[in-house]
Formats: sequence, C-alpha cells, structure tokens
Amino acid sequence: MEQEGIGFLEVDVKTANGALPIEGAYVNVYDYAPRQDGDKGALLFSVVTGADGKAPKLALSAKNKGLSMTPGNENPFTVYTVNVERDGYYGNQYINVPIFQGITSLQPVELIPISEYGHSDDDYPSPEKRYVEIPNTRL
Repeated sequence: MEQEGIGFLEVDVKTANGALPIEGAYVNVYDYAPRQDGDKGALLFSVVTGADGKAPKLALSAKNKGLSMTPGNENPFTVYTVNVERDGYYGNQYINVPIFQGITSLQPVELIPISEYGHSDDDYPSPEKRYVEIPNTRL
C-alpha cells in the first residue's frame, strides 16, 4: 500500500520522434516553477537516464487525494519543474508537472540534437539559453 502524500514520476527521454532512447541525460526535479527572478526552487532530485532513456522512478510529495472530494479546493495535486539536458541536445524545461497521490505520472521528453540545425560545437548556446519551456497542458 502506498503512503499517503506520495506520488511518483517517471521521465522517459528520447530523440528522433521518440524512436531512440537517450542514455546519460540529466533529469533535475525542482519543487516549484521558476520565478521571474530566475530562482528555480529547491533541487529535489538529480538523476541520469539509463540505456533505455528512462530515469529512475522518483517518489515526490503530493497533496492528499481526499482534497478532490472537498468543494472549493483548487487542485488535488502538487506541481514540480523538470529540467532535462544532455550535451549535444537542446534542453527542455517542463513547468507545472502535476503529481497526484498514489499515481505514477509519466513525463515523456523529446530532445532535439543541436547539430540538426547546422550548429558547430562552438555555436552551442549557453546552458541557460538551451532550455525550451514547455507548459504542461494535460491538466
């Protein structure tokens, strides 16, 4: 039986329209969405994908699912920010990734090779500019 207040996140990193897994991608999970002052929040997990492109399953705090049964409660889930990067690829940042108590959320990630757009190794953007913010619209 899963503990109250815990949800799970699995991150699956691929390229080539989901055909090829990416090994060695860094997956960083933060406790809230980035703010305008650049603060990303507290880093909760930093893991690396395996040969199958999957990061280890992460246990994260989640709001009690009983909140969904009470009128007036906004969201019965907790949101996190997930950054994914690997050398040679544009990084992605997913904001407001929902985690529900007792549920495993899957975050698919598609990384695009930088060289695909004709950039040389000297033209790689700085790490701060390699992220593409992708709002989570699956709510």
